Amino acid sequence: MEEHINGVHLGIKNHKCSHCDFQTAKKSYLKHHIKSTHLGQRNHKCSHCDYVAYAKTSLTNHINSVHLGIKNYECSQCDYKAATKRRLKRHTESVHLGVRNHKCGQCDYQAATKQTLKLHTEAKHLELRNYKCNQCDHRASTKQTLKMHTEIKHLGIKNHKCNYCDYASYYKRRVLKHLNSVHLNIKSFKCNYCDYQGSKKGFLAKHLRTVHLNQDNKCGQCDYQAGNKQELKVHTDSIHLGLIRYKCTHCDYQAGNKQKLKVHTDCIHLGLKRYKCTHCDYKTNHKNVVIKHENNVHLNIKSFICNDCDYQTSSRQNLTMHIKLKHLGIKEHKCSQCDFQTHRRSSLKTHIDIKHLRIKNHKCNHCDYAAYTKSGVMQHLNSVHLNLKNFKCNYCDYQGSRKYVLTKHVKTVHLLIKDYKCNYCDYQGSTKSLLTKHVQSIHHLNQDDKCSQYDDKATEECFIESHLKTEHSSRN
Repeated sequence: MEEHINGVHLGIKNHKCSHCDFQTAKKSYLKHHIKSTHLGQRNHKCSHCDYVAYAKTSLTNHINSVHLGIKNYECSQCDYKAATKRRLKRHTESVHLGVRNHKCGQCDYQAATKQTLKLHTEAKHLELRNYKCNQCDHRASTKQTLKMHTEIKHLGIKNHKCNYCDYASYYKRRVLKHLNSVHLNIKSFKCNYCDYQGSKKGFLAKHLRTVHLNQDNKCGQCDYQAGNKQELKVHTDSIHLGLIRYKCTHCDYQAGNKQKLKVHTDCIHLGLKRYKCTHCDYKTNHKNVVIKHENNVHLNIKSFICNDCDYQTSSRQNLTMHIKLKHLGIKEHKCSQCDFQTHRRSSLKTHIDIKHLRIKNHKCNHCDYAAYTKSGVMQHLNSVHLNLKNFKCNYCDYQGSRKYVLTKHVKTVHLLIKDYKCNYCDYQGSTKSLLTKHVQSIHHLNQDDKCSQYDDKATEECFIESHLKTEHSSRN
């Protein structure tokens, strides 16, 4: 009784281990600790796994909790259940009371138990990864983390599902965060310096780093800004150093990180688009894209406003690009083969592929048609083979297979807009092709005609004849 009162109620632990910092109120507990921890005497083996226990009661608790799922001790503050009173007490102290008495000597980390601190030290500071996955190159510091890796990455287990959409996760806490941020729009994390509110602690931390602490993790070689150092490292390795570590097994695509490769595989090869718009049939494989779509298209939320004009957008990136292009005139990506300039790296690549390399990788399955882009083949398929005309005119019964065709129809037929003017006569055309035909048939000029006697190029083809007569006839 005295040992019970001293150990449980008074916290007195007189029996200390001579090999480590372990302390206990009972001598039998100290004996048990020395034999199991330091002498390695564990004679009770589990018949279901590799677990070995020193005491028979420990083995019984292991079988009940791990293999039979028996957890009789429930937490009064949450849904947690434990197999033993000690685990329930540890849970209450660490989760609800915030008790973390075990501090790491090499960083600021604090743990609720010695075992957790030991795992932290081995994983973070000693970088011990003794448990290897038999399906990939992943290595884990504990059996538990290896088990979680296998269930998440290879088995795709997501037992916790959202009641309002198709979102599912392996972790219950992520479903709760998803529910609060997406459906309930709860933003519990408030900034102490401005009115910003975030639905996640990580969002608030990123806001503080980028806005108030000026720790924006900028790339030193381009304008890219990362949310953290790891993102910046991945960006530098993949974009500037060209370190491609992950290759697609279905095509020639290569990615700088696993996440991009997974997104590519899900979207391109598996056709998976996990995130759906709650207002229309729009689907995408990126969560942030569907949020931007809903804010921009359906909710008309445009939080980013240009200070120099009336431009508004739902994306900070779009605002930055707008300022560079419209107000600063910055087009940092230049073509090495012509005068083309753009503010997008992807636009420059597309320009080179189309204009200079003439690459047409996307082919029609029904004919010999080939296009530079996948969308071009889809438009060809819908208009030529399926005869789909989804764009209807509001003024007549005309239907077009493409949006720009409908726009051209409205401008030329109903609005009578003729934007293309001949500089040699009063002719006006509604399309560039009509103007070209006019110049070739009436003025007898071709698009490629250039003056062979003077370095100046006529801005329009129909000026060439006038230029020859006025400039060179007088000189000769």
